[in-house]
Amino acid sequence: MIVHMSRTATPEDQNRVLDRITKMGFKYELLGATGINVVGILGDLSQVPESNFADLCGVAKVMRISKGYKLVSREYSAKSKVIELGGGVMVGGSELTFMAGPCSLESVEQMMAIGAYVAPMGIKIIRGGAYKPRTSPYSFQGMGLEGLKLLATIREKYGLKIVTEATGLHHHIDKDGNKETRNVLENVIEYADIIQIGARNMKSYGFLQELGILTKDCKKPILLKRGDSSTLKDFLLAAEYIVANGNPNVILCLRGIRTFEEEKFQRYTPDIGAITVLKRESNLPVIFDPSHSAGYRANVAGTALAAVAAGADGLLIETHNDPTNALCDGDQSVTEDQLKDIKSKADAIWNLLK
Repeated sequence: MIVHMSRTATPEDQNRVLDRITKMGFKYELLGATGINVVGILGDLSQVPESNFADLCGVAKVMRISKGYKLVSREYSAKSKVIELGGGVMVGGSELTFMAGPCSLESVEQMMAIGAYVAPMGIKIIRGGAYKPRTSPYSFQGMGLEGLKLLATIREKYGLKIVTEATGLHHHIDKDGNKETRNVLENVIEYADIIQIGARNMKSYGFLQELGILTKDCKKPILLKRGDSSTLKDFLLAAEYIVANGNPNVILCLRGIRTFEEEKFQRYTPDIGAITVLKRESNLPVIFDPSHSAGYRANVAGTALAAVAAGADGLLIETHNDPTNALCDGDQSVTEDQLKDIKSKADAIWNLLK
């Protein structure tokens, strides 16, 4: 529910509204650009009539949000969210955001080589999986905590922000059977600048709830990927879980969906049309992952450029210094030259549209 204060409302009028909200057991968020122009009431207000607030002095109107995904909807806040990462780096701002790096961290040499060409391109966020949820239990599961420490080294050396995946509340077991002392999420919260939640975990609602609670104070941004068989409503409700539990800094990431398409042509079907829907329905930034949706590096460039033209706030691209020998997703990882070409053309489209 949203309470719009009138232009003539006094500070006393505004305080009476806030006092009634708290006495009824609800929380609130101040949505006005200056002062308290609009108040968003947080909680289940399905049984609360609008008259509980409409009869207070200084209230112009009270609106009930019809969407199930209330806090992330444009009904709740029409202003598009800009997520600050520090050092002038942001997602959803005036510049197209690029996140690039390998699917999986493999070695110091690999990451040093990739960092050395990503940073000079003007890309400010490096991606890389320290923990890898794989379909096969025999596939490479990632470097774990050592991978996070490696990412921190790359951040320090090249001045890049880090986005990396948290796979759950479990512990990481390395190839020798050793267990990390803290769970995966705790480690990622400490090291990452952006916490990625993969498509497999989009519907792990208990995990999303815990994630919102654990990041409530630090407000570390969460990059939430759409599940490959999830509706857009499912996707926005998953984001709502995180926001409703205390962390408003969520970035929506589209990465392709499963259809009847043959995998030999493209791994998933790029859900580019969903960009315009999400930008209309939600106030959160929208990032597009052309690597997973295309599945093959020859398809990545065209998909990426189409996503920018459709209104995406940024791109999440897999790149590798030696794709042929990559331990994970080498077929869809672009080379240095391909990444440079994509960035140049994507920036041109962004600037033309803006």
